[in-house]
Amino acid sequence: MHIPQPIAYILQKLAAAGYEGYLVGGCVRDFLLGKEPSDFDITTSALPEETMAVFAADRVIPTGLQHGTVTVLHGGMSAEITTYRTETTYADGRHPDSVAFSRNLSDDLCRRDFTVNAMAMDAAGDIVDLYGGRADLDAKIIRAVGDPTLRFTEDALRILRAFRFAAKLGFAIEKNTQQAAIALAPRLSLVSRERIFAELEKLLCGISAGEILSVMADGGVFDCIFEKPQIHMDALRYMNTLPPRADIRLAALLDGDSRADAHIASLKTSAHFADSVNAILACELPETSALPALRRWIFANGKQAASDRALIEQNSGLYAKLVALVKNENCFSVADLAISGADVIAATDLRGKAVGAALQRLLFAVFDEKITNVREDLMDYLLKS
Repeated sequence: MHIPQPIAYILQKLAAAGYEGYLVGGCVRDFLLGKEPSDFDITTSALPEETMAVFAADRVIPTGLQHGTVTVLHGGMSAEITTYRTETTYADGRHPDSVAFSRNLSDDLCRRDFTVNAMAMDAAGDIVDLYGGRADLDAKIIRAVGDPTLRFTEDALRILRAFRFAAKLGFAIEKNTQQAAIALAPRLSLVSRERIFAELEKLLCGISAGEILSVMADGGVFDCIFEKPQIHMDALRYMNTLPPRADIRLAALLDGDSRADAHIASLKTSAHFADSVNAILACELPETSALPALRRWIFANGKQAASDRALIEQNSGLYAKLVALVKNENCFSVADLAISGADVIAATDLRGKAVGAALQRLLFAVFDEKITNVREDLMDYLLKS
């Protein structure tokens, strides 16, 4: 468990100033799983103003002083440093009404969401584990810290985070935690649509997304995310075989739902993401998998959307045919033809829209194997037709 030098410097400087400092949360979990953490959170006994004084010689950003958080930048890395704190009630079901700073690590760890995220590690690599997080990591279990009903009532986003961590890590959710998450799923109405999508996007890309999405579907959780969704239950069986892309997996999940576009719009995703999912769902499967029909299908929908649509049709054999077709051929649009509009204008008296229509006739003739995509064949067919 190698702590990067800039992060070790921060921990050591806190200790030299007489304060406790621990890595906490996801970075400790990732260290124990043998993964490289993507970011580093530090919890400390120092009050925010004391932390800022300790790192006066470094770049310090007061990112959330009211919550006890400052960000320290050193050696090309950054770490959020937050004072040990306790929290009061959560009137809005998302955020604590107020926080109180503490000098005790245990006060800080008891307020965290799941046991695997409630461990702390000092600069020497020693772990403080008050809630059995290490045992749950070994057992591959997501378990709430303390009473799961209380944890989910405090912050409704934790409901989706439980499912997301399980899907991402390939873990199961502890029975009581899962039951509480399902029972309190209606509280997801308290969470912004943007935050719901942020969690759902990560969940969909998880290594065991299929199993966790099945738990959510069986428990009625999607009814608390979308308005009367029609989940494609068969897709859950092969979800994990799809590429770990949220757009194609969401398309598979909502395939067949007449209101899929409304569900996607309700998540307030980026326009690019929504367009991608809708393009996949808009691909109506070809009536036959004969090569001319497949070529026209790719032309009508574009390679990417057609490929993604074929991929979620696991039982049709369509994807294998499409992959072989794309591998062996390179003409699926007018732009792929060996002649251009300028060639048509130079060789004929066609102008305007007639030029595009002529190029499309040539393309379809290539699709139907009447001619090859060779300049001489195309020009000959153009002049004779």
